[in-house]
Amino acid sequence: MVRILTSAIFLLAASMTVNACKWCQCLRDDGSHCCVYTTGNSNTDCQTMCQQVHDASGNLCGSSSSLNYKCATLPECNDRSHCRESHACLT
Repeated sequence: MVRILTSAIFLLAASMTVNACKWCQCLRDDGSHCCVYTTGNSNTDCQTMCQQVHDASGNLCGSSSSLNYKCATLPECNDRSHCRESHACLT
């Protein structure tokens, strides 16, 4: 029973670390803010999406394979400019 519980907790923790962001603050290749991207749920693949989205002016945020995002908070999501492809910041 303990092994099953431990395995379940491990799998839950692993799945949460892969998709931990609800709001993605996409960064340009130089590390500066580009735009905030959200789908409205917590399983957003920020790494992939931030390589494909555009800022309000239509410029591609970044194409670097390095870390191109950070998780944003709800206040940051509401305060920053949104990506063209993004949805509203939902709680």
